[in-house]
Amino acid sequence: MGKSNYSRRTLGVVLTSALLTAGLAGCGGNSSSGSSVEPLHIQEAYLNEQAGQIGGDTTATARFTDDSGTDWTVFNVANHLSLTPVQVTKGAVSRVSLDEYIHDIELVESGGVRYALVALGGAGVAVVDISSPTAPTLLHTVPVNYYQDGITFAEGGGGLVEDAVIEGTNGPVVALATDGTTLWIGNEAYGIQRTALSNVLGTTPVTEADGTLQIDSEVYTLQFAGEHPWGGPEDLQLHDGNLYAAQGFLGVGVFNPDTLAKVGYYNMYTDTSVTEDWFVDMDVATEVQTGNLDPETGMPNYDQASFEILEVWHGDTDAPTPWANFDRYGKYYYDARSLDVADFGTDTRVFVAYGLGGLVALDANDPTSLSYLGYAPAVPAHGPDAPTGQQSQSLFPYFGAGMLKEAGTVDVMADPANDRVFYSDHFAGLVILDGASDPAANWQQAGAPYDNDTIGDLGDHWPDYEFVTSYDMGDYDPEDNESLPVWMYEAPSLLVTGEISGHGNAFELMPTIDPATGNVDVIMANGSGGMDFLDLGDLGQADLADRFSVPVHFATTDEVGAAADGTATADVSIGHTQGVATTDQYLYVSDGPHGMSVWRIADDAGSPVDDVHLVANTLMEEYPEDAGGTTVYPTPHAYNNVLQPENGLAFVMSQSLGMRRVDISGAEAGNGVPGAPLLLTPQPSDFYEHNTASGSVGGISRQDHVYDVDFHGDYAVVADGSNGLTVYDLTVDPTLGGAHVVANLGSESGRPGLGRTSGVELWTNSDNGRVYAFVAAGHAGVGVVDMTGLLVDGDPDGMELVKLFEPIKLELEDDGTLHVGKADSRSIDVDIVGDHVYYSYGGFGLLAYSIEDMLAPLPDGIAPDNIWEMHDYDYRPEAVGAYRMQDEPGMEGSDPEALYMTPQYFPADRLLIDDNGEWYVLDEPRLLFYVAYGAEGVAKIDWSDPANPTLMQHQDTVGEATGTAIAHGRVYVSDHEGGLVFFR
Repeated sequence: MGKSNYSRRTLGVVLTSALLTAGLAGCGGNSSSGSSVEPLHIQEAYLNEQAGQIGGDTTATARFTDDSGTDWTVFNVANHLSLTPVQVTKGAVSRVSLDEYIHDIELVESGGVRYALVALGGAGVAVVDISSPTAPTLLHTVPVNYYQDGITFAEGGGGLVEDAVIEGTNGPVVALATDGTTLWIGNEAYGIQRTALSNVLGTTPVTEADGTLQIDSEVYTLQFAGEHPWGGPEDLQLHDGNLYAAQGFLGVGVFNPDTLAKVGYYNMYTDTSVTEDWFVDMDVATEVQTGNLDPETGMPNYDQASFEILEVWHGDTDAPTPWANFDRYGKYYYDARSLDVADFGTDTRVFVAYGLGGLVALDANDPTSLSYLGYAPAVPAHGPDAPTGQQSQSLFPYFGAGMLKEAGTVDVMADPANDRVFYSDHFAGLVILDGASDPAANWQQAGAPYDNDTIGDLGDHWPDYEFVTSYDMGDYDPEDNESLPVWMYEAPSLLVTGEISGHGNAFELMPTIDPATGNVDVIMANGSGGMDFLDLGDLGQADLADRFSVPVHFATTDEVGAAADGTATADVSIGHTQGVATTDQYLYVSDGPHGMSVWRIADDAGSPVDDVHLVANTLMEEYPEDAGGTTVYPTPHAYNNVLQPENGLAFVMSQSLGMRRVDISGAEAGNGVPGAPLLLTPQPSDFYEHNTASGSVGGISRQDHVYDVDFHGDYAVVADGSNGLTVYDLTVDPTLGGAHVVANLGSESGRPGLGRTSGVELWTNSDNGRVYAFVAAGHAGVGVVDMTGLLVDGDPDGMELVKLFEPIKLELEDDGTLHVGKADSRSIDVDIVGDHVYYSYGGFGLLAYSIEDMLAPLPDGIAPDNIWEMHDYDYRPEAVGAYRMQDEPGMEGSDPEALYMTPQYFPADRLLIDDNGEWYVLDEPRLLFYVAYGAEGVAKIDWSDPANPTLMQHQDTVGEATGTAIAHGRVYVSDHEGGLVFFR
């Protein structure tokens, strides 16, 4: 399974596994020359079955009290449903594994049985019997279908697609609500669906003819303007005869729970009375072209999206672009993620976790006419400095989209008995606000209004909290570069915990919150950091540390890591996996705030091990720690790692903190074992960055943002995000000044020369010795830089841009003509194999170019970063091959995003050995790619023919696959919130 057709000549020699392990040095062949030939063993990797999974995010919680009076919590670690007693000492955890990532947990009792109803994304709804909390039992999982026709939207080129249909039998279920009789389902790809609870809880679910859950009624809640709809429900709650829905970018909807008719609606984006929001006092009705508002939502419609793409972006019309401004960035400040509805005496309040828009309070005394009362701002996603040069002129910049999707407020629960509300913030942890019954009067800081527009141009969105006037957004601790805002330490804030074990996420309040110590008051999920039990004390204490404690922590794995003092005492959480790399025996995992960890994947004989355990790690914290007078440094914000096993080194891409070099020789020598892991300790002399704690060096003023690196001798050429390419001299100690920064291309003021560079690969022309860097330049496209002057001649100014362009996109217009445009999405990764360079390009797919075409000279007068003008000239090379997963049968409605990839090359006319020890020679070379496809999992592509890539295998993952590595026939996948997963 998963094998492609290829021509090979079998030599009929079968070798023993011992010889294979020994590398077969000296084994004979081709005796006519009299020389010794060493056969090459390249082991193809497969996606036949999942071989293992480690860790994952904790983002869903629930709680109940059993018949004995014991409190329990139900929570997730990725797709694992977990239960443990709620107590001040750590109890045992029982688990059951489900088919996909767990988005929501709803508890219900029926017929004397306690059930957990679980929202499982595309797998549908799972029913788990938790009557015995120590032995949860999965009863069944049933998918949910959906169908909607008559849809019109503007596709990426601006043309209108009319009478489109969305349909599927795996609707992504992300939210559930029940009253014990009826089940309401939040289907993110469709809307709200209603079914009898008995249809789910029976011995077998009641299904439609297609095997999906029987739906009794449903309401379509989406709005299409561009290709990606708004309005899928993210949270559901019943209150006083109404069903409230957090509808993401469309705000809050109120529905009749029986008929599903919409009876009320609130959208902060269209509320012109609100000025403390991302678009300040903008009225979208005056920004769009006449008639280009959706009549139900008041949002820009498909005609507006089409106008902006065709007339503004592709044409020369000067007009506002409210659709693009919202859809490509601003929407994250209007993302209604969750809500809580509560009565404060005779008043009904809706509290909405509005993402980067903060916590918003609404008056719901009349559910048909929700109105704004007040808000508390979210902790911003970016610092106070303007991102000079980071913005693209494209309508599709995708600037910082990953951070925007995660940052801001996440969950909320009201506490009417104490006139307060609890909410979680990605960066701030748990926050408690006082005066929740009357936010209009109580939710502003003494001394307001404040001027937080430190740059002085209101409406330019920098700093990204410029619109806040009711609160002081200055740093509480100016010496801390990750300080929370001042207002969070003053009224109306009663508590801000900051990040405890990870980023703030879902939580549950216990029925009674006791200010006396020695109790569990809050069950707090921390995303990739697992889960904590919080004991709240006297919130009037001056010292924040006296206001709460954390008696119990649950990591996302059962592994033990090396603590700062080297002892095997550190909890190990994996759940923010971004990058993976392998050596013969070890897997190196970059896991965001947890740094880099090392896992053994093969035994001493070289045989694969699927019972994988941790054997080494850098400090699993974001900040240095003191251990007996010695400062131990972490590799925080670990995004990727690039290995030099021959030198005993790993280079960790620590994002905003630059690149960190780590000595892994001890790990590779086996000095760490499961249960007694080795602590890896990089030193400041290993920190290659230009935006240091003491100031900027190397003439680069903006923050580091490293993604990738390649090497030429002692030089490290770093893909440095919006700084383009930064080159470091690895022989220079960075602590001695800025001499380690050798050169840079792309950090100059204005439009960056290399976009947001996230991938780099060096290539040397064997004919003339010239060295080139091929770059994945984000929204700016793909490019190549001549590095010869710098890397060969030693000239710091010797980096010359050869080409930078957005790939050709051909689109058939309604009149039958072929429109030549440019690719949307963004380039991510780049690899060079033979005479071709291969790019992953997000939603646009995979591309292959001839290196000769990429290096072909341009005509005189053509700037290398402006090699085409619509309707004028076009000197962009054509891709020799391209692959789009969404063109595969059955994948037409999917939204794959090609991210990082791993090539595997099998040379022709070279003695090879297959997995069975059989010798063979290929007539033509084989080239395989193992590609991380975000929410669509991982794929294996046969690209042996550059012009005709074909899909060999595809596997879904429970999270969002971001990177791949291969070894011993396995494909290791960094699956972000899904943890680490591997296939064989």
